Amino acid sequence: MSFDEEWAQLKAAAQEEHSAAGRSSGTRLNQLDGGGGGLITPYGGLCTSPAQKKTAAGVIEDELEPGLTKAGDDADTKSNTAISEFHGWDTALGLKHVLTEWQTQVKALTKRMGGEKEALRGANTLFTGTDLRTGSSFCGIFGTQNNSYGTPAGGGSQPSLPLPLTSSHP
Repeated sequence: MSFDEEWAQLKAAAQEEHSAAGRSSGTRLNQLDGGGGGLITPYGGLCTSPAQKKTAAGVIEDELEPGLTKAGDDADTKSNTAISEFHGWDTALGLKHVLTEWQTQVKALTKRMGGEKEALRGANTLFTGTDLRTGSSFCGIFGTQNNSYGTPAGGGSQPSLPLPLTSSHP
């Protein structure tokens, strides 16, 4: 079957479904087989878990950052001991260079982990704010009923968002 033939069949089926429902226009929201929800979308779309992001940020803060600081301090102590024992030798100069590079790398990794931690926390804020903004944009189509956010939907007024929609991660 050619693309044109398949496209014609799909258009005819859509027109038939549309006519059978007695509508002049409408929107149909697709969902996963067996209902909506779940963490996997049919097209590999974005799924997010605030709890997992919070846990990951906590692991960075409570385990990785302290472990990195301890490893960095331990290497500094041992390297300084070796440098003093090799005083006057070229080996001491080499160890000083290695220690300087090590300290630079530890600082860079510490900064990167802090950025990742803040990005994880900021993503939760960003996704929650986006969800609230999207939900409130539908307020005007519900008439005077209350929407699921507990705000009146009539008159098209939208509640202000309780948080800024910015990220600290570049």
